[in-house]
Amino acid sequence: MDSGGSTGAVDGWTRLKARGTEALRRLDGWLQTMRQPGGYGGPVVHWWRHSLMFAGPAVDWRYEGILAGYALLANGHEDQPLWNARMRAAMEDVRSQQRHDGAYRGSGFERNPGTHGTPHEAAASLGLLAAASVATDLSWPLGVAKANLDHLIDAYWDEAGQSFNDHRTVTGRVPNKLATMAEALLEYGRLAGSETYVDKARAALDTVLRYQVPDGPYAGAVHQYAPAAAAGDGRLFPYYNARCVVPLLKAAEFLGVKRYADAAGNIVEFLTRTVNPDGSWPQIVYGSGRRAEGPRWVAGAADILRCYYLYQRPAPAGALERFLGGQLESGAFPTAEGFGADATIADWHDFVPVAGWNDKAFRFLAEWAGDALGDGSAVQLGTVEREVLCDRTPCLWRETETEMRLETLAKRALWYHWKKAAPWAWAHSVRVAGG
Repeated sequence: MDSGGSTGAVDGWTRLKARGTEALRRLDGWLQTMRQPGGYGGPVVHWWRHSLMFAGPAVDWRYEGILAGYALLANGHEDQPLWNARMRAAMEDVRSQQRHDGAYRGSGFERNPGTHGTPHEAAASLGLLAAASVATDLSWPLGVAKANLDHLIDAYWDEAGQSFNDHRTVTGRVPNKLATMAEALLEYGRLAGSETYVDKARAALDTVLRYQVPDGPYAGAVHQYAPAAAAGDGRLFPYYNARCVVPLLKAAEFLGVKRYADAAGNIVEFLTRTVNPDGSWPQIVYGSGRRAEGPRWVAGAADILRCYYLYQRPAPAGALERFLGGQLESGAFPTAEGFGADATIADWHDFVPVAGWNDKAFRFLAEWAGDALGDGSAVQLGTVEREVLCDRTPCLWRETETEMRLETLAKRALWYHWKKAAPWAWAHSVRVAGG
């Protein structure tokens, strides 16, 4: 798939491509500041909850985009030693963090350092498979991925309902997680030349379609959750809808099932109808018509842009510009806009850059603008300083290549501190530590 489906798409993507290539260079530089012995670390902020104290290596969905991005840059070329080396190092991270039961350590993302994370383990395996597809040795990555996928099937497969649950002991479906699982199962089958997982991948994708809105103003949208595998919950998250698009497109091509491509196209139409005038998307669109605007993703918006790019459609007006314009002096993209309720000054969580959001930006940029990147010459990164609010207190957020810190503006009291080489951060109170 490429972006040349229409003149409008070509013009829209190529006009900003040079900026995308430069953004990719700087983001790669930032990612290396987040590397510790054992893998990529850092705190996590999320709509559901935050994990601010644990900042050690974690094999969650950050490895989906990191591995896929470096695989795209390496692409098996021996004349790209830096990208190959970074890809191989990240592959080794996944292998070294796998437990005896096939699960990955630190796969809980916002619940880290926990395990049994969905969709994070399947996403990490998907990244490993993306790297395996351009690596010289397929055997061990396939073995690691298969052990993880078998573990996930054993933990989450609902035999009675013929689909995957979101929880080991509770019946319920989360379509975007099912889409990620299906993509990983199909990618394993493609690389291994096996149909072992095809039936379960089909079952997962058919479940996604079961919770897609058939008509009305939100036609094409997929419900976030279906408790007890019954009707969807009426919450339509544009971001999580976007996470379904590429797995459906790939499945349509791999399995020859047109309804999957049709479903993907209907999701893209929903995304187009719900974008804000500034090129952002609301966090939730409810079936009632109400919208919850914040937080509006910045780094994560790359997954939405990727849908348009691979679907060969122009991105909505302003969306690509908003994304590129959000990059920080450090080379990272901020997590979001609007974690706090104050419209005049940002909440500090907005500016906490997260490896597991920036990996989405990294993969998209590598896919779209990585062909002009070159051999990875060194890039100069800057310091981020922003006035923010924390617990209604004016503070200064600062990030350098070696640390992240939050201190009060009035007395310069240190409230949060993470040295990037350390697996744990420090906070002055439970309120700050808990987000």
